[in-house]
Amino acid sequence: MPVIASKPDFIIQSASSLNQVKDLWWSRMRDLGWNRDELDANTHFTVARHGEDWLLLVPTGSIEPSGMVIGFTYPNQTGWVGFFILNEGYRGRGWGAALFKAMLDTYQKNGIHTVGLDAVQEQVNTYARRGFVEAARIKLMTRVSAHEVPISYADKQPKQGHRVTDIREVDARAMASLDHAHTGLYRPALWTEEALFSRPDAFGFAILSEASDDLQGLILIRRCEHGHRVGPLIADCTEHASLLLQLAMSHQSILTSTGSLIAETFGPNEHAARVFSDLGWQWAGLDYHRMWLQGRVPIEQQEGGKGPRGMFAVFDAGQG
Repeated sequence: MPVIASKPDFIIQSASSLNQVKDLWWSRMRDLGWNRDELDANTHFTVARHGEDWLLLVPTGSIEPSGMVIGFTYPNQTGWVGFFILNEGYRGRGWGAALFKAMLDTYQKNGIHTVGLDAVQEQVNTYARRGFVEAARIKLMTRVSAHEVPISYADKQPKQGHRVTDIREVDARAMASLDHAHTGLYRPALWTEEALFSRPDAFGFAILSEASDDLQGLILIRRCEHGHRVGPLIADCTEHASLLLQLAMSHQSILTSTGSLIAETFGPNEHAARVFSDLGWQWAGLDYHRMWLQGRVPIEQQEGGKGPRGMFAVFDAGQG
C-alpha cells in the first residue's frame, strides 16, 4: 500500500483492498445520513482505480483508518473529489487539511487540473479556501414511494425513429462516451460489469436511434439506504428524459418498494427539475454547490455545452 505522506502522528496511504475501506466508509455513510448503499463501496473502489485514488489517514499506532478522501482520476486528465471524511475525535488538529492537500498534490503531480466536487452549503467556504470556485447548483429531488402516492401518468412512447432497450444491452463504450459528452469526465471504468452491472440492484433503460443504433439517452437506478437513487439521467430531449424516468418508475423494484426515490438534478439544465416534478417529485430542500478547482469547468458543463441541454440528473455527488 503506497504511502503518500508521513507525519509523526499519522500516515496517508492508498487503500490496498476494498475490505480496508468499506467498513469505515459504510459506517460513516449511515452516521452522516448520506443515503448510500453498501454496494456503492465496490463501485467507487473500482472506479478509484482499485484503491489507488482512495486515500486513507491512519493514526500512528493504529491499523484502522480514521479519515478518507477519494481523488478519482479519470483517463482524460480530469478528477473528482468524493467522500472527504475525518472521524470527529481527530478534527481540529490540521489532519483533514493534510489529507486534502495530499490529494491535491497527487493531482498536481499527475498534471490533472480539471477537478470538481459537490459541496454542501456549510463546506463551500472551506473548499473555496482550497481553490475551488462555485459554478453550478445540483438540486436534490425526492419522491415518496408508490405505496404512499401511486404512480400514475399517461403512457409515452419514444419519438419516431427511436427505440427503448434495457441498459444492459447497450455497449459500455457508448455509455462512457455519452457520459463524457455531457460531463466532461471520461469514466470507462464506471460503465462496466465490475463497477455497476454485476450489482443485483442496478437497472436502467436507454434510447437508441433506429437508423444508426446511436445511443441518445440513458437512465440508471440503484438502491440506496432509504429506497432508490436515480442517476444519471441523460437524454437528447425533454420528452425522452421524461419517458426514461417514467420507465424507471414503472419498474417492479420501484413499484414494490416502500422506500423513497432521490435524484440529484443538474441545475444549469433549465428543464431538469421540471421533468421530475411533473412526475410527482419535490425539491428535497437541499442543493449541492458544484465547484471546480481554480474555476476550470469542463466545456461540456459550461453554457452551450451538452450538459446544460441533456444532463437531467448526475450520477451522484460522491463521484460526479
